Amino acid sequence: MSGNSAQKLRRRIFNVSTGKLAIGVLLIWGIISGQGLAGYLTKDSRLSPGLLGQDAVDVVVVLDFAPERFHNEQIARYGVFSGRDGDVTRFRLRNVSPGQLEALSSLVWISRIEPLT
Repeated sequence: MSGNSAQKLRRRIFNVSTGKLAIGVLLIWGIISGQGLAGYLTKDSRLSPGLLGQDAVDVVVVLDFAPERFHNEQIARYGVFSGRDGDVTRFRLRNVSPGQLEALSSLVWISRIEPLT
């Protein structure tokens, strides 16, 4: 293959349409994984420092909004739901394992996780 024909082949493969397709794929990937990535990167800011390094713990999960049924069901997946902690936006969870605590703190719509006192 000569240098000229290699250049033509490269232009055919990497043209404007290919660039648009690549940008579209990256945009769709960002939309799909953006919330999980944001939750993973900011999980330490939601988790109270007193909860780290313990076995199963009892926690209070705090939201910044009035929860709907979806939120109740999602939070209950991470421990034993034991009612509200005074306000409708505060959930009591018991026996939350360290792995479940890490997964719970990765949910971007949770404001903070505190120890249950």
